Parts: sequence; C-alpha cells; structure tokens
Amino acid sequence: MRALFALLAVLGLAGIVFGVITIIQGAQREPFSYENYGGPGAIIGGLMLIALGLYLLSVWPRIEPRSRGVNHH
Repeated sequence: MRALFALLAVLGLAGIVFGVITIIQGAQREPFSYENYGGPGAIIGGLMLIALGLYLLSVWPRIEPRSRGVNHH
C-alpha cells in the first residue's frame, strides 16, 4: 500500500507539471481568446494528490521484518 501512496504523490507532481505547461501555453496565445484552459485545476489537483499521498505514507504502518526463530510471547 505504501507504494500506492508514493505513486499518488508522483501523479500529483505530474499534475502540477502539466498544469504549469498548460498555463504557459495559454499565456502565449492572444489575451482573453481562450480563458478556460484548465491549468489551475491541474495544479490544485496535483497539490491535493501530493498532500494525500504524503499524509498516507506518514500514517500507514510500516511492515517491520520479524526476527527468525525468536518468539516474543
């Protein structure tokens, strides 16, 4: 599960990158020709995925290797 949470954070980072690229491409066009280009939404979604992934990584219990042949009961 921890790998899935790390993947969520990486996907969030990719969303931020795509949002910035979209904003840069929208800024190169004629002003007010196409206002709804979707850049801020991808950035906000990316930030949410990063926050969620890092939170779940910090909260989810780590699997600790058990000692071989040692019984602590």
